[in-house]
Amino acid sequence: MRGGALHRRAFLRRLALLGVAGAGYLVVREQLRWPTPEVAFRTGPESGWLPLSSESGLLALPARVRGCPVQAIVDSGAQYSAVDAGLAEALGLPAATPIPMVAFGVSGAPSLTRGVRLDADLGAFAINGLRAATFDLQPLSRLTRQPFALLLGRDFLGAVVMEADLPRRRIAFFPPERWTPPPGARPVPARPQSGALMVEVRIEGRAPVEVMLDTGATGGLALSESAARAAGLFDGRPLRTSPSVTLGGVSHDSLARVRQIAFAGETFDDLEVQIYQPAANAPVPPGLLGLGVLERFRLALDLPGERIFLFGPKAPPPSRRASHPARFGGFADSAVRD
Repeated sequence: MRGGALHRRAFLRRLALLGVAGAGYLVVREQLRWPTPEVAFRTGPESGWLPLSSESGLLALPARVRGCPVQAIVDSGAQYSAVDAGLAEALGLPAATPIPMVAFGVSGAPSLTRGVRLDADLGAFAINGLRAATFDLQPLSRLTRQPFALLLGRDFLGAVVMEADLPRRRIAFFPPERWTPPPGARPVPARPQSGALMVEVRIEGRAPVEVMLDTGATGGLALSESAARAAGLFDGRPLRTSPSVTLGGVSHDSLARVRQIAFAGETFDDLEVQIYQPAANAPVPPGLLGLGVLERFRLALDLPGERIFLFGPKAPPPSRRASHPARFGGFADSAVRD
């Protein structure tokens, strides 16, 4: 019995969090390699500015997979890319690995998935040799009112530098070796952790909390229950419950209103913070910094160089169409190697 328990704990430590809604999904064994895809620019040395297509504020771009039009979401919180399982089957996408992958949401039970290989055409550039985990993304797509079928995670972002001009709703990608910070860009202190970049926020002047920069989270800030408690959010202030979209459907998180959040030398007043409770053995980050704060900035994410730069802030874009808050961000355990 003791040996079996130790074996199960060792197995859980070899899983990595994929990060598709609800603070992420655990996926794949340590021995599985997940390669960086090739990005081929077509219109010049970089993509140029591309308009973002999602009304929700997500980083959404039109794409084609084997000629089929899809919407792709760029998600810095996802360790690996993901594709809708039904689409993968319909297009006959080839399997990428001989073994299944174990995956589960931080608030859900484990499930099995598999990896496939695909090429994606995004007009100004192509992504060749992308490996993607297969998930049933359609329920999540319907609940967020965004018809997406492809998530581009940190495996893709590890091959490019991304600039997202969020107030103007446009995005550009560059080869890492050709990109330099534009004039006026200011660096943001960031710490790499398992392929993600962690940044610091302060809540109501308290000690800093390290959270993951997550372009797949529609909210401004989400904290785990333990981080929220340490930040003083269970100090008797009113809490309300709100639905949060996950891959398995809708979960219910607490929301706490805070007077002020500080990030990158800027302050943001009167914001709500989502509080999530991770499942047992889920190595989730203490928090996620999402688009509800980042939408005020032009963001440069140099994941290969482990750097973040910001311009702004500016006035955020017009109010987005109301929908359930979604968190596509996640965290990867360091046991999985690229």
